[in-house]
Amino acid sequence: MTTAPDEPFSDEHDATKQVRNLLRAILLILAITVIYFARDLLLPVVMAIFLALTFRPVIRYLSKHRIPPIVAASMFFAFLIAGGFSVFYSVSGPVVSWFEDAPRLMQMFSDKFRGFQSSLDTITNLTEKLQDASGPANMPEVQQVVVRESALPAIFSIVTGYPIQFLITLLSTLVLAVFLMASGDLFYEKLVRILPTLSARKRALRIAYDIENQVSGYVFTLSAINFVMGILVAFIFYVLGMPMPYLWGVLAFLFNYIPYVGALTGMALSGFMAVVTFDSIGYALLVPLAYAACSLVESEVLSPQIMGRSLQMNSVAILLSLAFWTWMWGVAGCALALPFLVTIKVFCDHMEGLSGLGEFISARQTENSVESV
Repeated sequence: MTTAPDEPFSDEHDATKQVRNLLRAILLILAITVIYFARDLLLPVVMAIFLALTFRPVIRYLSKHRIPPIVAASMFFAFLIAGGFSVFYSVSGPVVSWFEDAPRLMQMFSDKFRGFQSSLDTITNLTEKLQDASGPANMPEVQQVVVRESALPAIFSIVTGYPIQFLITLLSTLVLAVFLMASGDLFYEKLVRILPTLSARKRALRIAYDIENQVSGYVFTLSAINFVMGILVAFIFYVLGMPMPYLWGVLAFLFNYIPYVGALTGMALSGFMAVVTFDSIGYALLVPLAYAACSLVESEVLSPQIMGRSLQMNSVAILLSLAFWTWMWGVAGCALALPFLVTIKVFCDHMEGLSGLGEFISARQTENSVESV
């Protein structure tokens, strides 16, 4: 007799929960849509925020030694401009020459593997037969002409428009980052004022400072690891006789900011240039193998030892974050994937309802910690 009055309440509770979950799903879809279509506006803002978070401990340290935040932010701006110009100057010349000599380099690369030409011709003939069998004879030609005609304007627009867009985004990011760092703790003070209760203020400040420390620690630690990676690659390539080993050190330093994808890119590019440079293919393969060995040492030895438990992430979560943000914002999103993941993990550590997501993002626990649980 006592269960009858509870049934309407249970049904109403289930309906309310379903409506709430539906609203959350709609809100998530709308947020993803806005982030995707507003990337030109959001990208410099987000990059500036992460830059400000990275250098905020340095700005605060300098302010304690009587250096105003505006002076420290200007020093940061000058440092980034000088460092970026130095890297661009050292890399741009050889990279531009690679692009100019691309047809010749491709021809040299194909000549080295001329012995495999017969096998490739067999595969090509088999593919053409399968295409002829799958449709009318004139369809592949029509499709090929359409693709070529539509691809040329797209490639032309990308090549001519991307540098201007990149410069505008970079300049907007740096200027906004300088203003954010020059403001000091103004936004933290505003955050404290708008929250209603003392506990909410303390919690918000803990999250803000934790995000700042985690992002800053991650970026500086990763930069130090990448510097060691670049030195190691440059030295090994110098021993192997690769031209311009310093260039490969700089590229390894930059590529290593992107997990997995950066290492594969470095291996492929160094392997291609080694095959073109050296007469022996067997000796040329030592170059990408050496790059792979350096990347393996970095990922399996240096990073786990230098980075703390709080900065280590689950490899599956890293890959999902890379795929998502690369799809959303391209190369810039790929570079921001891990800082986003660090930020999400900090929120998960402070929110009980997100503890499951935080556990998924975290790296695998050691055997002792698992046994203790």
